[in-house]
Amino acid sequence: MDLTKLKSFIVVAEELNFRKSAEILGISQPPLTRLISSIEEKLSTKLFERTTRQVKLTGAGVYLLKEGREIIDRMDHLEREIRSIGKLKSGNLSIGFSITTFLASLPQIIGEFRDRFPKLKFQLHQESRNRILKGLRSGRFDVCFLEGSVTEEGIERHSVNDEGFGVLVPKKHPLAKRKEIELKELKDETIILHPKKETGNFYDTILQLFKQSGIKPKVYLKKERESCPILVATGKGLSLTILGAQNFVPSETQFVPIKKLYLPVSVFWISENKNPSLNTFLSFVTESSSIKNKKAECLMDVMRL
Repeated sequence: MDLTKLKSFIVVAEELNFRKSAEILGISQPPLTRLISSIEEKLSTKLFERTTRQVKLTGAGVYLLKEGREIIDRMDHLEREIRSIGKLKSGNLSIGFSITTFLASLPQIIGEFRDRFPKLKFQLHQESRNRILKGLRSGRFDVCFLEGSVTEEGIERHSVNDEGFGVLVPKKHPLAKRKEIELKELKDETIILHPKKETGNFYDTILQLFKQSGIKPKVYLKKERESCPILVATGKGLSLTILGAQNFVPSETQFVPIKKLYLPVSVFWISENKNPSLNTFLSFVTESSSIKNKKAECLMDVMRL
C-alpha cells in the first residue's frame, strides 16, 4: 500500500462518508470506492461495513486508521527534517566528551561528519563525567559522548559503539604476556581509578564489578594532574580502560583484554534542544553506529544499573 492510498483511506475512515470523502480528495466517488476495495483485497480483510444508511469501520479498519495516522505523521516529520538538512549551510554544535570516548570512536565520527558538512563548526570540550552531564542539562553542550549509561528523564541516548574492556599494565608485568585475562586475576593488584566526584555512578559500577567477581583489589585514586597511563608506566598500579586506548598510551605499557566484557559508548542529548545542527549530527551518528558484539557482556548490564 502506497502513501497516496493510505491517505485516501484515512480521509474515508475519518469522514465515514464516501461522497464527502471524494469531494475532499478531489475525485469522483466510483474511483474512490474502487481504491478502498483494492486496499481491502490486497489486505484480504474488510476495513468498512457498508450499508445503504451508514459506513462503519471494522476492527481492522480502526487499527489501520490509528497506525496509518502515525505513519503519515512520521513521513511529514521526515520530509520537514530532510528539507531542513538540505537548507543547512552553516551552524554550530557544542560537544562534551570524556577521554574514554575520545579514545574510542569520537575522532572518526567528527572527522567523517566534517567531510560531509564542512561549514558546520564544532566546539569540543573534554570534561569529567559529572561536568559533562551538568553542561548538557544547562544547555552549554548540545550533545555529549559518554561511556556507560545515564538514566535521567529528558536525556535521550543512542548507542554508538561497544568498546572491548580491559586493563593497562606495565610491559614487564606478568599479565602483559597474556592475550586476555579473567577479572578475578586482578585480586592482588592495585587498581587506579578516577575519584567518584569525577565519574559519579561509574565509580560505584567498577567497585560493584569487583564485588560480584569476589575480589577486593587495592585502589589508588588518581589526583587531578596525574595521568592514568603514566601512573601505570611508573608502577603505581593498573588501569581499567578500553581497547582504543592502546593507540595513545606510553610504549612502556600493554593493554590486556578482560574476557567477554565490553564498555558501551553512547551519544546523549536533551530531547527539547532545537538546534537544527543537532538533528543533522544525530542522524549521521545513528547511521554510522557500529554493530554490537553480541558474544560479550556489557559492563553496565552486568551491574544492572
